Amino acid sequence: MTTTNRLCYTVSKRYIQAGTTFEINVKILLADDCKNNICDWSITADIYEQRKNGRFIWCAGGCCHEEILKRFPQFKMFVDLHLSNHYGAPMYPVENGFYHITNSSKETAINYLRITETEYNLLHQAEDKQYFKYLLYMLGIVERWKRESNEALKKLEELTGQTWENPYKPENERFTLKLTDEGRTTITNRINMVIIALKLYKREKRKAYEKKRAEIINDCKKKQQKAENEKRVMLAVLDAGLSVNNVIYYDHSNELVFNWKDYEIKVTENDFNKFVSSVNRSLLPAGITFKMK
Repeated sequence: MTTTNRLCYTVSKRYIQAGTTFEINVKILLADDCKNNICDWSITADIYEQRKNGRFIWCAGGCCHEEILKRFPQFKMFVDLHLSNHYGAPMYPVENGFYHITNSSKETAINYLRITETEYNLLHQAEDKQYFKYLLYMLGIVERWKRESNEALKKLEELTGQTWENPYKPENERFTLKLTDEGRTTITNRINMVIIALKLYKREKRKAYEKKRAEIINDCKKKQQKAENEKRVMLAVLDAGLSVNNVIYYDHSNELVFNWKDYEIKVTENDFNKFVSSVNRSLLPAGITFKMK
């Protein structure tokens, strides 16, 4: 494969929406077209509408990410990385990220930084940008950004048939996220806060696990008990020599109702009274009531 420092892939697709034919031209790019000494990701589109004379007229352009994902859902990894650098870091991850964590909605911050809700809760504890940056590293977020970018790069190289080469040496790149030794030393003095954050992270994860586990067990027990109650009630009716075709047991109210269907053969009042007076209630759900319609 040929080598390039500007990896670009374009693809087009026509589709019909509300009876009108459109053409969407998508461009995925990893390059430094703005000459900022750092290569960034972008995915944009131009959308054209076909007029009655057959000509296609431009009607929309730019990010158009919702429309791109409708037509090319496989491009989600590129949409997620839009405007991130080739290390996968969002634009101004510390400055903008800290601002969103402290001022914007949770959804905005999570989407901008591509983080989980648990990571958001931990980053939200950062009192300043320095500690915020440290947490980005400590929580493995920066490393994950790199993995996501590398996966997208591999995919884009497959699509283009070219190999991307960084035109800049790391030391000459701008707008890159770095944690200096001095910064690490400063944060080390606040390590107790990090330990607390880690404990909170593990505690929340364990708590969520235990809660979900308990919910599953409890739901299954309820279903098992409901089935067991219905079995005991219906067997009692059957063992009494009565038909179960016109009998229903309401688990939520613990009530056994006879003759609930108009079109089935009905149980006589005499048989009903005989059943109620003779049935062994110790075999039935406690507190059960009987009713005849």
